[in-house]
Amino acid sequence: MKEDERERAIRQFIEEIRAAEESNDYSEINRKSIENRLGWYEKNKDKLKLEGSDVRKAYTLLIREFMKLKPEEAPIVYEDERKIVWHSYNWCPVLEACKRAGFDTRKVCKKGWEKSVQLLIEKINPKLRFTRNYNKIRPYTEYCEEIIELTE
Repeated sequence: MKEDERERAIRQFIEEIRAAEESNDYSEINRKSIENRLGWYEKNKDKLKLEGSDVRKAYTLLIREFMKLKPEEAPIVYEDERKIVWHSYNWCPVLEACKRAGFDTRKVCKKGWEKSVQLLIEKINPKLRFTRNYNKIRPYTEYCEEIIELTE
């Protein structure tokens, strides 16, 4: 993403988050994020190359295919058949918007972006659950710790 595109994205997220915070309603952010992720999935599902356990497939779908991140931007720190944990170091317009405008990522990311990730990974398996460790989230730590688990 070019610098002017990044700047535009940051400014747009500041406006959207500010409106959500003022109204205490994140439904518009959720709607747009869900529409973006699920629309992308519908367009690309037939050409996806996903291998491994369901948690590995969900990680690959989200991190490698949808977000197009390099391995070093979201390295896996734990993985078994039922759980995968990674640390996100990638550039993030939501993080930049929060830092610039003084919003708390622990609140904003949970209310605005968790649901769309959850709905995307459910395309792999409805028993998968996405969470973040909100004790390890930027800018309070150097990375965001994110998890996908297979539930019963």
